[in-house]
Amino acid sequence: MNKSIRIISPAGALDAQFTLAAAERLRAYGYAVEIAPHALGKWGRFAGTPDERTADAVDALTDPHVGLVLCTRGGYGLQQIIDRIDQGVRAKGYNGAPVWGFSDITELHLLLAMYGAPSVHGIMCKPIARLDEDSAILEIMRSAMEGKRLSYTLGVDQMNRDGEAEGLLLGGNMAVLCGLIGTPYDLCRTIAQRSRRRGRTILFLEDVGEPQYKLDRMLHQLRLCGVFDNINGLIVGRFADCEDDVEMGQTLYESIARIVEDKEYPVLFDFPAGHIDENAPLIFGTRTRLTIKQKAGHVTCSALPLGLEPRTP
Repeated sequence: MNKSIRIISPAGALDAQFTLAAAERLRAYGYAVEIAPHALGKWGRFAGTPDERTADAVDALTDPHVGLVLCTRGGYGLQQIIDRIDQGVRAKGYNGAPVWGFSDITELHLLLAMYGAPSVHGIMCKPIARLDEDSAILEIMRSAMEGKRLSYTLGVDQMNRDGEAEGLLLGGNMAVLCGLIGTPYDLCRTIAQRSRRRGRTILFLEDVGEPQYKLDRMLHQLRLCGVFDNINGLIVGRFADCEDDVEMGQTLYESIARIVEDKEYPVLFDFPAGHIDENAPLIFGTRTRLTIKQKAGHVTCSALPLGLEPRTP
C-alpha cells in the first residue's frame, strides 16, 4: 500500500501559504500529500484548540494510510496535549508513521522513542516552501524520504573530542527536553529504557533565543538528572540567537565541554542542525554512528523505514 504524507499543526500556527506551498513541492516530488483538517487554522498563537490539534495528531498517527507525519512548525503548544495524544494513539493503535519536525516537536520525538519508533529532526513547511530547488538540505530531505542512509562529514573543530560511538540517536530542543523532566516523557527515563533494550544513546542538543545563563541552568539540570552519565556520544547542534555572556566567564560551547570533560565519549560541536535555514536532518530512534578523528567529525544515521513510494512526477 502506497502511503501518504500527512501535514499537521500540533503546536503554533503557520501562515497557510507556506503549508500549501510545501505540500505542492512534496507533490511535485511525487508524494501523496494530505493536509489535516486543522493544520491551516489559527486559535490565538496556536493552530487550533487543544481538542482540534489533538484530533489531528491522533488521526495522523493511527491512520494506516499515513506513512509520514510532517509538522508545519514548532513554537509552543504540545505540552498542553502530549498526554492526550499518547492516550489517543495507544487506544487506537500506532500506525508506525515517523514524525518529521523540530523545536516543540521534540515532544513527539520523545513520544515515538517511547514507542520504539524512529522520527526525524528536520525542516518543516516554511523552509520546504522557500528553499531554492537546488538546496542541499532539500536533497538530503528527499534522500531520507526515499529511505536512504544519511551521512555527514564535518571539518576540523578544535573543541571536538576524538572517539567513536554507536547508539540510538535521541534529543532535540534543550528547553523542551528540560520542560519534560519528571513527566512520563522524561528524556532520562527514555534513555534508560532504550539503552537497556538496544544499547547506548547518542544525544543531540540545540536551542534558540535563550540567554547563556538559562542554557547553563538547563545543562546542569540534565547533568544532575544523570543524562550525561548515560550516553556514549554527544552531538551539539546550533544554538541560534544565543549570544555568549562575558559575565559567565566562558562561552556556551566551553560550558558544555566542561560539563562532560570527565567523560570518555566523543563530543561533536556545531553540527548544522537547529533553528537555522540549512537545518540538516537527523534520524532519531535508529542506530547512529559518530566518529571523530583528529578533531574532524563524521555522523551516519541508519535509513528511515518508510512506506512512501513517490510516483514519477
